[in-house]
Amino acid sequence: MPWGVMNEYPLQRIREFLRTVAPFDSLSRQDLDGVVSHCEMAYYPRGTRIIRRGDRPPDHLHIVEVGSARITLPEDSGGEMLVDVRGHGDVFGVLSILQAGEALFDVTADEDMVAFLLDGAEFQRLVRDRPAFNRYFRFSLARDIRAAIRSSGSSRASECLPETGRAEPFLIGKTAGDMMARSVLSCAPQTSVQEAAGKMSRRKVGSILVTDARGAPVGILTDRDLRERVLAAGRPPGTPVAEVMSRSLHTVNPQAHAYDALLRMSRQGIHHLVVCESGRPVGMLSEHDFHTEAGSSPVGLVRDIENAQSIETLIGLRPTADRILRSLMQQGGSVRRMVMLVTEINDRVTRRLVHLTERDTAREGGGEPPSPYTWMALGSEGRREQTLRTDQDNAMVFSNVPAEDEAAVRRWLLRFSERVVEGLVAYGFPRCPGGIMASNPAWCLSEAEWERTFLGWVKDPTPSTLRNASIFFDFRPLVAGNDFLDGLRRRLQDTTASHVLFLRFMAKNGLYNRPPLGFLRQFVVEKSGEHKDKLNLKLRGLTPLVDALRVLALDMGVLTTNTLERLSGIVEKGGLDDGFAADLREAFNYIGFLRIQHHLEALARGVKPDNYLHPGALNGMQRKMLKESFTVIHRLQERIQLRYQTTYILET
Repeated sequence: MPWGVMNEYPLQRIREFLRTVAPFDSLSRQDLDGVVSHCEMAYYPRGTRIIRRGDRPPDHLHIVEVGSARITLPEDSGGEMLVDVRGHGDVFGVLSILQAGEALFDVTADEDMVAFLLDGAEFQRLVRDRPAFNRYFRFSLARDIRAAIRSSGSSRASECLPETGRAEPFLIGKTAGDMMARSVLSCAPQTSVQEAAGKMSRRKVGSILVTDARGAPVGILTDRDLRERVLAAGRPPGTPVAEVMSRSLHTVNPQAHAYDALLRMSRQGIHHLVVCESGRPVGMLSEHDFHTEAGSSPVGLVRDIENAQSIETLIGLRPTADRILRSLMQQGGSVRRMVMLVTEINDRVTRRLVHLTERDTAREGGGEPPSPYTWMALGSEGRREQTLRTDQDNAMVFSNVPAEDEAAVRRWLLRFSERVVEGLVAYGFPRCPGGIMASNPAWCLSEAEWERTFLGWVKDPTPSTLRNASIFFDFRPLVAGNDFLDGLRRRLQDTTASHVLFLRFMAKNGLYNRPPLGFLRQFVVEKSGEHKDKLNLKLRGLTPLVDALRVLALDMGVLTTNTLERLSGIVEKGGLDDGFAADLREAFNYIGFLRIQHHLEALARGVKPDNYLHPGALNGMQRKMLKESFTVIHRLQERIQLRYQTTYILET
């Protein structure tokens, strides 16, 4: 309910607040004063329904100053699906105002909330007349549009996946605080292990937090600690927990996204996170919480991967991994988080397979590795951007050895690499059609050979080496027997900086694939063949963006390989402005979202996923957003073309 009378104090309060909120912070003082004159102030008690789905468009854009609002959709069961939570500095009502359509979501005050209300007509004028507002709000629609997709057609994938059950949307809007157990069992460091074990048994939990006199956590005692550090070690029951507890305590903020907490637990192979606020424990998040919420736990899958004692057992985990990842992807959420989790699982599988193959080779009389080696991930795997189905892109680097030993070392590592590649094929990663695998003698090289190869590509670029560079320069170590790759990346960066012609050629090469939009912004689809009338989301959508940012990263000394991390590094170094970078980030995520959705639907039909999507399968809003995403990538290519003067480079 808006406060009616506006005196100077509220006006000043609105002005000072909007100065901290993008993109209002880009306005001059005079323009900002004009905007403030079109604002009202509103207070909504907790539980107030501010916007109701299906109503006419709201009259005002809501900008949250204090409190938060829940964005929800009704479910068939009569409940609500949480889409998002908007808090300090967030807005809602954008989509309905700009599209002049009925409200897509229910919006309810999640706690007592104060918001500033900007007149809808004034907001439309800002978006129409101000490029910064147009860019910001056009692509800030992405999260709303993803939710709209879920409510208006993308449910096809989940409907076709009965074996996974109906996935609860715990990744959408939920935080660690939402999922944690709030009653934390704790004890003092001097408590005996017998007493601590008794408390755990009575509460029926697998851990107890150890806190000091101020209540700050100093460690954790788990079932595993009791088994390995007390029973197996023969310690007496009166042993203080301080002597056997795990001091490496992993904590998380209650406001952290549930997906981030899950990814952290999966990466670090831990089963508990202590939820702390202002240094004090307020809850405990465990693997069991995710298992209960989602039906299957990625943390448990990680444990099974790490504990696999045979390659056959590891391969047998693939259906479980697919089921868990598909279930999580159905629930939506951040594309980046989903892809990171897929990559994390794939990394774990590859590392375990390498170690098991090394062990089996030794047991069968093949001996130990004759030289330290590093298994390199390349391409999308190197960028940590894998989806549910991906080909292999890997290579082998081994430490320099005397010339007379090199042939024998290479033979051993090639046989070993072939076994690893075969294991990856059996698990579900097909061979690279171009032969970019560690089992290929061309890509099983010593440190010196790799350095000559990489630097040679920079100093004397050719069409084939430029294509190789677009794959190999996204390298990262998966199993590292030495730190050679870190030094190689720095030497590669130094060499690239002094060879501008290579960057120009890389830029030219990266412009080969263009976003599939025609002169009148119509989609340009495949004209013939198996994929006639379809769009290639990867080659014509994501690849142009990946290629362009790789060139800028090499040029500006950004050493990371992940595309969105490269984008952030480029912005930090002044290569792109924040607004344009935000557009690119949303375009990358949106195309990635459609690609993952397409893969899920293919798997649901029992067919091999591909990257070809028929535009007719999209609704009007999806097509509009896809065109906007392609347009932004086209603008990036125009900047690359201008920056590196690629029109003056002759075709080779």
